[in-house]
Amino acid sequence: MRKHITFILSSIFFIALISFIFTTFLNIKYQFPKFTLHKGWVITYRNQQYLNTDISNLSNQLGLTFSRGDKITLTRPSPLTKNNAPFPYLVFKTQHCAYEVFLDGNSIAKENLDARTNGSFVGTGYNIIPLKNNFEGKKLSIDLYVVENDTKVNIVTPLLGNFNDIYRYLLYTAAYPLLTGMFLIVFGHIFLLISLVLYMRSSGVFTQIICSLIVILLGFWLLTTFDCTTFLMNREMTTLLSYLSLYMIVPCIYLLIYNLHKQDSYTVIAVLGFATLAFNILFTALHLLNKVHIHHFMKPYYILSGLSFLALVMYNIKDLRSKTRNPSTQIIMFGITGVSFSFMLSTISDLLNRNVDCRDNFIMKFMIPSAALFFVVTQLLNHFVFMTKFYAQRKEYASLTQLAYEDALTRLPNRASCDMKLNELEHSDDDFCIVSLDLNGLKQVNDNDGHPAGDKLIKGFADALSKVFSRKGDCFRTGGDEFLAVFDSIKREELDALLKKLDDLLLELDEKDPDVNHSVSYGYAFRSETEEQDVHSVFMLADKKMYDAKRKHYAEIGQTR
Repeated sequence: MRKHITFILSSIFFIALISFIFTTFLNIKYQFPKFTLHKGWVITYRNQQYLNTDISNLSNQLGLTFSRGDKITLTRPSPLTKNNAPFPYLVFKTQHCAYEVFLDGNSIAKENLDARTNGSFVGTGYNIIPLKNNFEGKKLSIDLYVVENDTKVNIVTPLLGNFNDIYRYLLYTAAYPLLTGMFLIVFGHIFLLISLVLYMRSSGVFTQIICSLIVILLGFWLLTTFDCTTFLMNREMTTLLSYLSLYMIVPCIYLLIYNLHKQDSYTVIAVLGFATLAFNILFTALHLLNKVHIHHFMKPYYILSGLSFLALVMYNIKDLRSKTRNPSTQIIMFGITGVSFSFMLSTISDLLNRNVDCRDNFIMKFMIPSAALFFVVTQLLNHFVFMTKFYAQRKEYASLTQLAYEDALTRLPNRASCDMKLNELEHSDDDFCIVSLDLNGLKQVNDNDGHPAGDKLIKGFADALSKVFSRKGDCFRTGGDEFLAVFDSIKREELDALLKKLDDLLLELDEKDPDVNHSVSYGYAFRSETEEQDVHSVFMLADKKMYDAKRKHYAEIGQTR
C-alpha cells in the first residue's frame, strides 16, 4: 500500500506541474490587434436604458437571470475601430438566446429567430460573425432574444479581431481542458478496447470497462463544455452532448460502486443507479421530442449527483475501515471520488457564479481536468495491479496444466494427453498408425542400480524417441516403461526407417553408457489393418505386436522379463 500512496502522490505532483506550465508559460502572439468590447455599451431592457454599461458585469444592473420572451438590445455608441485584419470577425457567447447583429442599423447576421415562436432548442456557445472590411466607423448593435427561462444574464465580452487570432484565442483560453479532453477520449477508447479483449480471457475486467466509459464521458464533457468543438458542430449539438455526457457520468459511478462492492448489500446503490439511468433516458427523450429541453433537468441532476457523492464517501470510509478490502478497489474508489468532489465544487460554483463562460471558472478550468487525469492515473495503477495478478494466475494455470497433461520426468505428454489424441483420431478419417514401445530391462536396472539409474534410462530413451519422431508424429509416456508414438498419416517404409534410426540412436547410447542396455521392443499397427478400424482395435494390435517382439527379445538373450 505504501508503494501505491507514493505513486499517487507523485502523480498529483506531476499533474500540478502540468497545470502550472499551462498557466505560466503557454502563450500565443496575435498577428493583428484584438479588441475587447466590454465597456461603453448602452443596454435597453424592458423599456429601460442603462448607459455606459460594462457588459461583463451586466447582472449587477439587470438581475441574475432572464426569462423567456425577454429582449435585450446592446448598442455601442462609439464607432468600431479598424484593425487591418484580412478576415475581421466579431465573437460573443450567449446562453439560450437568438440574436441579430446590426451595423449602422443594417442587419449583418441573425440566428435562431424562429425559436421565439416554435420553441426549438437554442444552445449555449460562441457566435462567430464575419464582418466586411468596411466596418470601420460604423456603430454595432446586438439584439438578444431569450428563448428559455432561467437564462444567465451575463454574456461573454464580444471580441473583434482576425479570424485566425480569434480561433487561436478560443483554443488557448481552454488549452488545458482541450488537451485533457482529447487525451481522455483517446486513452478511454484504447483502454476500453484492451479491457474488452481481456474480458474475453479473464474475469474481473468489468471494472476497467466502466472506468474507460467514465473517462470517455469526461473527455466529451470537457471538449463540449469548454466550446472546443465550436468550429466542428453547431451550438445546439455541442450543448446536447455536454449535458448527455454529464448526465451519464452519475449512473456510471453507481455502476462502478455496485461492481466494486458486490459482496455487500447494494440494493440502494442498484436502485439509485437504475433510477438515474431511467431519468437520463427520460430527459433525452423529452428533449428530442422538444417537450422539455435538457438543461431544465439540472436541478434533479444536482440531487442525483449529490447522492452519488455521498455514496462514494460512505463506501470510501467503509473501504478504509475494512482490512480485507482489495487495494485495487480502494485505488479506483479514491480516483472516482476525486472526480466527483471536483464536480461538486463546480456545482456549488455554478449556482453562485454569474458568468456564462466556464473559462472564467477556476474549478471547472483546472480542478476537473486535473481530477480526471488523476482518475486516469489510478486506473493505470489498478490495471498494473490487475495485470500482475492476471499473469500470475495464467502462470499458475499453465503450471497446473503442465502437471495435468505432461509427464514430470520426461516432459513428454502423459496418458491424459494420449487419450485426448486418440479420441481425436477416433473421429477422423485418417489411416493413422500407433506404435507401442516398451523399454527392455528397466526392472533389472531399478533392482540392481536403483531408481535414479532407472529414471536416467527412461529419460535417455524419451529424449531419443522425441528426437526421432517429434517432427513426424506425437510421442507419449503412458506408464513406467511404456510409450506410444502416434502418426496421423505415415507410410510404412518411412516408419520402418524411423524405427531403424531409433535403434541406431539407442546403440550410440549403449556405447556412451555400456553398463546399461538401451533397447526397446515395439510393434505398430495401421488403422487399415484392423477390421473394426477403431482406435482400440489399432492400439490392441500394436500392443500385441510389441509383446511378441519383447518375448522374442528375451528369448534371444535367454532371460525372462
